[in-house]
Amino acid sequence: MKLKYISWIPAAILMVIIFSFSAKEAKRSDESSLTIANSLLETYENISNVTLDNVSRIQTLSSINHIVRKGAHFSEYALLAITLAFHFYVWGKRKYKLALLSILLTAAYAATDEFHQLFVAGRSGELKDVGIDTSGAIFGTILFFLLLLLMKKIGKNKHFIEMK
Repeated sequence: MKLKYISWIPAAILMVIIFSFSAKEAKRSDESSLTIANSLLETYENISNVTLDNVSRIQTLSSINHIVRKGAHFSEYALLAITLAFHFYVWGKRKYKLALLSILLTAAYAATDEFHQLFVAGRSGELKDVGIDTSGAIFGTILFFLLLLLMKKIGKNKHFIEMK
């Protein structure tokens, strides 16, 4: 099967994954990110031999949890932008068209995802999250171009990597 006809599949899979994360009720979603935040804090305490008192631990855990949640937004939309950029690249889009399509479609999906969260128990649609997601899309698109340049520099498959 030609790559051209299946290049959209990674982006579609990622969209389904993002949608499923957004469909989690606020309490379940927070528990997931809190588990990661708690692991990070415990790792820090073990490495540094520092034990925080309860008040400091709760405040620190809350801050780490916030960073984990926003970092997840940034990362998943960076990956979505990369998968979309790959799709558009396969279809012959280059430079500005590729970047614009990748970023705009990722931002549009972020906006619809935040709208979707308005209908999930305990969740809300946040404009700042659309901004974080769009920042991730910009980063992902830049990373895609850097990867293309790296592949070109290495000299692998020069015909595929041509940037017209």
